[in-house]
Amino acid sequence: MVVLKDMNGYITITTESDGIYVTIFPPVGKGKMVTLADLKQELEKSNVGSINNTILSQLVKQQNGRPQKISNITASRPEATQCFVELSDDAMVAKITIIPPQSDTEKFQTIGDVRNALTQHQVVFGIDETKMSELAARLEEMASSKNMIESVEMEVAFGMPVKDGVDASLEFLYKKETEAAASEATPEGLPEDDEGRIDYRAVHQIDNVTKGTVLARKIPAQPGIPGKTVRGETIEPKVGKDIEVIASKGVIVSPENPSEWIADSEGQVIVKDNKISVLALYEIPGDVDFSTGNIDFIGTVIIRGDVKDGFKVFAGEDLVINGVVEAAELKCGGRLTIAGGLSGGDRAQVTCERDATIKYVRNAVVKVGGNLTVNQAIMHSKVTVGNKVVVAGKKGVIVGGQVVAGIEIIAASMGSNFATPTEVIVGEMLGLREELQQAENELKLAVENLEKTKKGIVFLKDLQAKLGGTLPPDKKELFTKLTRAQFKLMADTKTLTEKKQKIEKQEADGAEDRRKRTRVACLGIIHTGVKITINRASRQISEEIKYCTLTEIDGEIKVGPYK
Repeated sequence: MVVLKDMNGYITITTESDGIYVTIFPPVGKGKMVTLADLKQELEKSNVGSINNTILSQLVKQQNGRPQKISNITASRPEATQCFVELSDDAMVAKITIIPPQSDTEKFQTIGDVRNALTQHQVVFGIDETKMSELAARLEEMASSKNMIESVEMEVAFGMPVKDGVDASLEFLYKKETEAAASEATPEGLPEDDEGRIDYRAVHQIDNVTKGTVLARKIPAQPGIPGKTVRGETIEPKVGKDIEVIASKGVIVSPENPSEWIADSEGQVIVKDNKISVLALYEIPGDVDFSTGNIDFIGTVIIRGDVKDGFKVFAGEDLVINGVVEAAELKCGGRLTIAGGLSGGDRAQVTCERDATIKYVRNAVVKVGGNLTVNQAIMHSKVTVGNKVVVAGKKGVIVGGQVVAGIEIIAASMGSNFATPTEVIVGEMLGLREELQQAENELKLAVENLEKTKKGIVFLKDLQAKLGGTLPPDKKELFTKLTRAQFKLMADTKTLTEKKQKIEKQEADGAEDRRKRTRVACLGIIHTGVKITINRASRQISEEIKYCTLTEIDGEIKVGPYK
């Protein structure tokens, strides 16, 4: 199916041997209909004498794209070639459409006629002289070759876009040194004792500021720059909005600069809706159970005991749990530490926006935005991680379930002696592949429709030649429609081709980056029953492999030594 863009209705006036004919073409899509005033204006420009208003009103009402005779008087109209000016809805683009002469008595349009048409439509700003020169050359070529078939469409004037003002914003000045240190540390570098156990408390520290620390500074709003339409109309920009900053608990306005805020106590900085606070930690000395109820805190939460079955803990920042998490629901906006491990069954749901460190994961669903470090094992769980998964303790194993990571998965072993089905996936880009498939389908359809349209135009040209250069009215109407459809399909084909190439480049760039970074590494054994997917290339492990690194090269998974 050919889908045309929105287009306004338009008028053609032709002088035949028996009189003057008017054709009003209806709009396409959301285009505007021709009005009685439009028709009268075109008749006046074409030097057509007074016509009965009743006849004109009837033509405007019908707008059926069929030629209608309005006068028995023939008129000499050397300027009858049609030159249409169409403005975009926001009057930021002016497009010229030129339909060639309908007979040998009519003259070809010139660039002077185009300039006159632009003036009549009040197009006075942003005329692209390079485009006009290109258009002039095309019109001269059309006239010299007596080309009475092909129409010309070109955007020739462009307004100046408005640049809206920028809202005021906050620049945060305090430094989170512990966060920077944690982001630079590698999971392999975590401190271990003689038995391979990690001191989780030493790894994850809470971000604090001291009294007097400058926290934030307001950047003033910026005014915008006016725009202008092709009609020379000024478009006023949106003015940048100021913001109100609220100094909440533990924060005061700087006595030296009213646009700065400083800490008035020690604690963690919390910013929400331009409200700045320095809050103390929320600490639970024992378990999360019926004595505490569910926990929902805007800052950092430290739990010294366990999180019992069925309870929920939501932390706006970091969440540190010294004990075991059972079938509970956890969410945190910062880093997550579960020193005792996670063993919750199907109801265990854990979501962490940044990095997470967990002793072990058993029968749970875990989503981590950054890196996940597990000391002992991931067993029969569904784990999805934005960057890296490291299960690198001496007994670090991934067995059962599915583990997905954006960049890298490292473990001491994968699968089991019993060939337990285990899926390990890194580096997927499914979204881009779906976009590419859609673009390819749309492009194929556009190309097919374009070829059909071209064949129809060739047929009508041959018919016109056989009939002595004149087509019947219904064939003229069809020819005009096919010509317009051809231009639209050519534009659509070009747009879809560029879209397809852009997606292919983006996918290729992403694939190259993944080849350099994505890998699956095992310090011990990868057992049979494990399926490994890297950048959509898959390999089912049929024989045990040891001390290896798996990468994707040219669509295949290659096995190399561990590194």
